[in-house]
Amino acid sequence: MAILDMKKIEIVALLRDSEALIDMIQRIGKLQLVSVDSDDEVLTKINSEEICNKFAEFQEKAQETLKVLDEYKPEKTSMFSSFEPRKEMSVSEFTKELQNIDEILNVCYSILSLDKQINDAKVEIIRAKTGLEIIQPWLSLNVPTSFTGTDNTAVFFGTSTTPYKSSNDIAQKAAQIAPDLDCDFEIISQTKSMTAVAAVSKKEDGEKLSTLMRSLEFTPVVDPTRHPPQVRHDRLTKKIEDCEKKIENCKEKIQEKANFRKEIKFLNDCLTLRYDKYDAIKDMKVANNVFIITGYIPTKYLDEFLNKIESKFDIAYNVIDPDYDDENETVPTAVESKALPATMESITDMYSPPSHKDIDPNPIMTFFYFMLAGMMLGDAGYGILMVLACLFIKIKYKLEPEKRKTVNFGLFFGIGTTFWGMMFNSWFGDLPAYIAGGLKTKAPDFITTNHLYWFNTLDYTTAFLLFCFFIGIIHLIAGLLANMYKMMKKQKLYLEGLLTNLAPILLLIGVLPIINSQIGGDTLAINPRTAFIDNFLNDYSKVFTIILLAGVVLMIIAPVLTAIKNKEKFVKVIAGFGTGLNDVYGAASGYLGDVLSYARLLALGLCTGVIASVINELAAMIGSPIAFVIIAFLGHTINLGINLIGAYVHANRLQYVEFFGKFYEGGGKQFQPLRINTQTFKIKEEN
Repeated sequence: MAILDMKKIEIVALLRDSEALIDMIQRIGKLQLVSVDSDDEVLTKINSEEICNKFAEFQEKAQETLKVLDEYKPEKTSMFSSFEPRKEMSVSEFTKELQNIDEILNVCYSILSLDKQINDAKVEIIRAKTGLEIIQPWLSLNVPTSFTGTDNTAVFFGTSTTPYKSSNDIAQKAAQIAPDLDCDFEIISQTKSMTAVAAVSKKEDGEKLSTLMRSLEFTPVVDPTRHPPQVRHDRLTKKIEDCEKKIENCKEKIQEKANFRKEIKFLNDCLTLRYDKYDAIKDMKVANNVFIITGYIPTKYLDEFLNKIESKFDIAYNVIDPDYDDENETVPTAVESKALPATMESITDMYSPPSHKDIDPNPIMTFFYFMLAGMMLGDAGYGILMVLACLFIKIKYKLEPEKRKTVNFGLFFGIGTTFWGMMFNSWFGDLPAYIAGGLKTKAPDFITTNHLYWFNTLDYTTAFLLFCFFIGIIHLIAGLLANMYKMMKKQKLYLEGLLTNLAPILLLIGVLPIINSQIGGDTLAINPRTAFIDNFLNDYSKVFTIILLAGVVLMIIAPVLTAIKNKEKFVKVIAGFGTGLNDVYGAASGYLGDVLSYARLLALGLCTGVIASVINELAAMIGSPIAFVIIAFLGHTINLGINLIGAYVHANRLQYVEFFGKFYEGGGKQFQPLRINTQTFKIKEEN
């Protein structure tokens, strides 16, 4: 449940064992390979870039094939199918399956070829339909649209977007433009947006006719036909029918090949393994008949790793303690946590993996995360649904480690939500009151009548706000205590760690009565369920005042004491008082903003409950229990989805800004060992 200590190891083995050794290292999954650091000219690197590119190309084809199969024959899966464990395979079973790789790859190319034929046919259909649209106005012609006239006449076929009522209308406008031109016009077809016209004149007036028609805003026929338009129309119609038949035929063939989906997924995973393997090989160096690899491994796994390797291969190795302070050496960080803190690993990694200078934030962060997230979602009904769903998955499926973390995250999130929902009497909003009223109106329910909760946040909003601030102060103090531990444990700065963190801790504790009196007034006192908090703060107000003053004094003299410890000059010691006063001002403004940030607990907590209550009220307005159930189900599903996202985002924000800002630096490089990174199977070692 901490950041693991790392070792750097160099391994020398026979070149003939290189691929088998790398395969075994990949199956063990505990060693992160890095480039061999050596300038020895005898050692040369293996150029595996070309083969990596080839595997990447094959993998892309396999993934494209799976997308094609999902398009034409989607895989039938259950809602929770992603939690099913991967199939276990022995090394011999895996090797046997590999013999069919070429055949499955050919199936992929066959499916992709069929998909290309479908896409090509769709393009041809679009072209044919475009051609039909062009030819449609001329279907009544019994001559080709490329016809330009006879020995004695000139003919012009064209279309215009200008509306014309009749041929006479065109003739009248033509007479105004070219009064000496003898020509005749016939409207072939007409729509609201287009007029198709045939114009005829004497042969010698052909150029004048073309000029006239353009003046009348007529455009010559696009792609004129060499046969009567009906011939092209029939040909294009037949082409569309043929293409549609081809598409259906190809779809059927693809659907028949959907039986290979499982094998294609296996192929995709195999290609992933091969790519990772040869990508790692590029980091090793060879000389004569030996090769050298270098990597990092957690100390706790070193002996087991070496025992497995030495039992199969003749190797020589050298184990080195890495220099964590060397800027040129980036030592990866491996974190190992128990079930509850492990749920926070993905949250921390989204911010930044820890460095070896950090302490593991996950154990400290876990309790606060689920408490804060649960307060923001804050409905026992929603929480119970989350808990039941996660328990169902845990019972039904044998979860692998990463999926177990995800499910546990949802489970503890649900537990926190249920707890605060019970404390604040929110069960799908005020659903119990509507159940007591027969789903038609509100009536006193058992929970409310017997006051089986702490207090209702809608009735005591200011009290809820104060409680959010108090929780925030505890959260900030936890961050400062973590920083104190880090400075003393990791950096050996005992006095600095104490002074830097104890002063703001005392300030935060000392302002509790001030926050209560200035913001809350008597809001805690008027509620019997919260009066004990008000009584405690008032009864010990003098103690809190002393703590506050002690924090101020300690913050002022902290720079002075630090300067004395470091044997600074007298001037710097005196200047420490000024630095301390400035620190007091900075702490007052900075921590005020931090505490106010926890008002989001109030905003999101009320939002969930209010929307849930409105949903219940809308559902009851119809007066039908059946309608109530339907509307409430849809409404609460949407409300849960939206506010679940909101609670998740803002819980992360409180950790990243307010909590991590007190002690956590991050900036580490995540430990990424060469491992079996597959989706459909995992390999178990044979004895």
